[in-house]
Amino acid sequence: MSRARSDREEELRSLLTDAIEVQLAAFKAGIRFWEAWIGEASAFVRSATEKLRTLGESGSVPKDALLEVVDAGRDSIRSMMELPRSTATFFIEELDQVARRPAGPPAAGKKRPARKRAARVKP
Repeated sequence: MSRARSDREEELRSLLTDAIEVQLAAFKAGIRFWEAWIGEASAFVRSATEKLRTLGESGSVPKDALLEVVDAGRDSIRSMMELPRSTATFFIEELDQVARRPAGPPAAGKKRPARKRAARVKP
């Protein structure tokens, strides 16, 4: 009975460790997403604010200058549209690293089965 309980405890520990590792990978990917989003949004806001301030000081607003701000906004949005894909790729890479790590010491002479973890991102 003690042996069965020990095996069950080891399996539970392994399951909980895997769950925590997946959660950490998800948090890391989420943080990376929001850092990139905030960076991109901040860069656009700084650029557009500076351009509009310069235009306001000159007194006249050339048509080309406004189009430059619109183009910068469009480029910023394009970059932001790539964030989900790059974040998903980062998350999968994190999971792959977790899967390649050694599983830890096996319980009482038993070999621990290899972990199987796969994730796909639809294109």
